[in-house]
Amino acid sequence: MRIKFISYGHKFYEEQNIAPPNYDFLFSLRDLKNPFWVPELKEYNGLDPEIHEYFSKDENIQSRLSKICEIIRDFIEDFSNNEHKNEDSELVFAFKCTGGKHRSVYFAQKCFEQIQETKAQFSRSIDCMVEHVDLSKYLPKANT
Repeated sequence: MRIKFISYGHKFYEEQNIAPPNYDFLFSLRDLKNPFWVPELKEYNGLDPEIHEYFSKDENIQSRLSKICEIIRDFIEDFSNNEHKNEDSELVFAFKCTGGKHRSVYFAQKCFEQIQETKAQFSRSIDCMVEHVDLSKYLPKANT
C-alpha cells in the first residue's frame, strides 16, 4: 500500500480555476498564520529550520498538526484493514496553503515523518512518500 502526502499552493490551482493535484483527503491551512508576512521568514520554506522553529512555538499550529496526524493515522489504519484494498492501493493526503511554500510544506512533511516513523504499527506494509508540488517555483533558477 502507498501513502502519499502532498503540499500545494491554492493560488496556482483553485484561484486560477485549474484542477489541483489529485487527492483523497484535503487539509486547508490557509486560516493559520503565514510566515510570508514575517519579513525575516518570507524567503524560507516549510522544510527550513527557521520555519520549523517559528511553527513549533505556535500552540494553534501544533494543536492542528496533532489533530491532523491523528486523523491520518486513523484513516491509514482503516485503509490497511480493508480487505478490498491490495498492495497497489494508494491513499493521498493533500495540504494546501496560499502559495505552497510554508504551511502546507511544513504540515505535509511533519505528517509524512510521523507516519514514516510509526508505519510498523499498521496491519499491512505501507510505503510512504511526500511531494511538495509547488516548492520548486520558489527555488532559484539555474543560469542557462
